[in-house]
Amino acid sequence: MRAWVAPRYGPPEVLRLEEVARPEPGPGQVLVRVRAIGLNFADCMARLGVYPNTPKPPFIPGMEVAGEVGALGDGVSEPSVGSRVVAVPIFSGHAEYVVVRATHLRPLPEGVSFEVGASLVVTGLTADHALSTLGRLRPGERVAVLAAAGGVGTMAVQLALGCGAQVLAVASSEAKRQLVAQLGAQEVVSYQEYPQAVASGVDVVLDSVGGRLFRPGWRGLRRDGRYVLFGFAAAVGPKGVRWTKAAWEVARMGVVLPFLLVQSCRTLTGFNLSLVPQLAPHLHQRYQYLCQELLGGRLRPLIGRVFPFSQLPEAHAHLQGRDSVGKVVVTVP
Repeated sequence: MRAWVAPRYGPPEVLRLEEVARPEPGPGQVLVRVRAIGLNFADCMARLGVYPNTPKPPFIPGMEVAGEVGALGDGVSEPSVGSRVVAVPIFSGHAEYVVVRATHLRPLPEGVSFEVGASLVVTGLTADHALSTLGRLRPGERVAVLAAAGGVGTMAVQLALGCGAQVLAVASSEAKRQLVAQLGAQEVVSYQEYPQAVASGVDVVLDSVGGRLFRPGWRGLRRDGRYVLFGFAAAVGPKGVRWTKAAWEVARMGVVLPFLLVQSCRTLTGFNLSLVPQLAPHLHQRYQYLCQELLGGRLRPLIGRVFPFSQLPEAHAHLQGRDSVGKVVVTVP
């Protein structure tokens, strides 16, 4: 099979298209014939060598795919061979075939394309977990969504609106701000306007950027406010991790003293769903909810741009360069 291999950590151009042996599923595993790849910022972080548990080079990146079941390993009886599925292998998904643990597999509903399927599971579950489980978002509350025009951000805006919340969407460019306004966000601001906008009070903050943006959001939290941190995009530039800037951005986040959380009645939480495999049964239930919302027309994964498999490094560069909106998808012929 063909696969995009990272022979070393580095920028998008390190990726090489190679012929490699097709994997065989072991006990508890499923072989998936990949039809579409959902590109995530975590894939860029893995290629750079700064994502948790990233294999040593050479390795195949790729967190999220949609395709068809090609074979079942021992102890796995379903889904049947040929079934349409979405899968989260965490790594090795940038290939024509990938082996996935059966617990990391979800059925793709009939009528839903592979491209949409590859845009649903990681971004959808990340946004849903941040809002419903950790953010405990309630109707009428005000939620700030940073990077609102991205894959997770566009899903979070829709899910928050569906909950009956007031959405403060933050995006970097006018085009991105127009996009999230079209999704229904009641308030849309730039990052320069964000500190003033959030100073009037907010109940939940969804932050995948971190750095200097943390302090104004943290200060703006009302009593019983919940701050959900699930990324540090401030540390990554178009070519890679900017270590000096990363250290500066960490310093600008300041210090949170635990005992002060009692008096202020605020919550700070962080998460990375790839590090909590024990949540698989819960996430399966939440995926079913996302599918219901999708099929009911209340949720729409926004696909910003689709690349062919032969241009996967260009897709990485597009996402890492902050040019993308919505989800970046790569199709596999």
